[in-house]
Amino acid sequence: MGKETFRLKKAGWLVLCLAGLCLFSVLLLQAGKIRAEAETMTTEVATTESKEQTLDASTTQQAISPSITFSKKKKSLKAGKSFRFQVKTVGITDKVTFKVSDTKLAKINSSGKLTALRTGKVKVIAIAGEYSASVSVTIKPKKIVALDPGHSAKMTGGTEPIGPGSSVKKAKDATGTRGVSSGQMEYELTMKLARKMKPLLEDKGYQVVLTRSNNKKAISCVERAKVANKAGADIFIRIHADGINNASVSGASALYPSSRNPYVGKLSSKSKKLSSCVLNAMCKKTGAKNRGLVARDDLSGSNWAKMPVTLIEVGFMTNPEEDKKLAQNSYQDKLAKGMVQGIEAYFGY
Repeated sequence: MGKETFRLKKAGWLVLCLAGLCLFSVLLLQAGKIRAEAETMTTEVATTESKEQTLDASTTQQAISPSITFSKKKKSLKAGKSFRFQVKTVGITDKVTFKVSDTKLAKINSSGKLTALRTGKVKVIAIAGEYSASVSVTIKPKKIVALDPGHSAKMTGGTEPIGPGSSVKKAKDATGTRGVSSGQMEYELTMKLARKMKPLLEDKGYQVVLTRSNNKKAISCVERAKVANKAGADIFIRIHADGINNASVSGASALYPSSRNPYVGKLSSKSKKLSSCVLNAMCKKTGAKNRGLVARDDLSGSNWAKMPVTLIEVGFMTNPEEDKKLAQNSYQDKLAKGMVQGIEAYFGY
């Protein structure tokens, strides 16, 4: 009986041991599975984070893509005026420099300050390393000047009203005078002067309109004024030379409408100022005798004008000595420059 009991106890312990081993094995397998799942999740999280980091890096790289843009700009600017262009850069460390597409039209300094010189279209270009940006700028004239080279080789013939609505008529044009020493016709001299003045004025930022471009065109005095009116000119300069049956008379003068003029009396004050500025500057430049200002209300070319107007008599072609000067290219240059200086003085530039 004692031995049998011992054997049963021993078998019980063996069963318990086997059960413990089985349980331990199950626990080990479960722990391994849990560890494997944890490792898998860690890998997946790491992969996701890596993808997110890559995406963030890509997005950040796109956000800071190098660029240069204008933060302060103008699309138009009057000749003679200045404006400072400014740019904004992103992701660029190079210094920004500026240039213009045409230095005849405008100039720009290192800080982006653009100064408009003459009418036209120009590009302002900002450069930083390999990157650049540009903007187009239209340069507008500071003023419009109409130049009327007096007379022409071809006559229109007939008459026309001396002023708008007037029943009084006068010849549409005349042949003008002729140089007693040079044989030069007045219309030839006035055309030369207008052609010399045009580029001088354009270089200073003016837009220039000529009532005629050659000596073969027939155009009346009223038609000349209408050319200036249609162009929206700010001033009207009528260029002429004098003539008289007294060879000793010399000098320059300027004709303007009086305040009593029934057609353009309201323009008298400004026309007188214009006449004074142009005549004085021209005489100062050439040394010509200044005969002063003369009020005239019988000039159809002036009476039809809608802006300040002056008729400049540059000298007497009937005076032998003065006529010789008027035929000289160098003296004509002085006349043209003097009149341009007078125009600048009138506008206050």
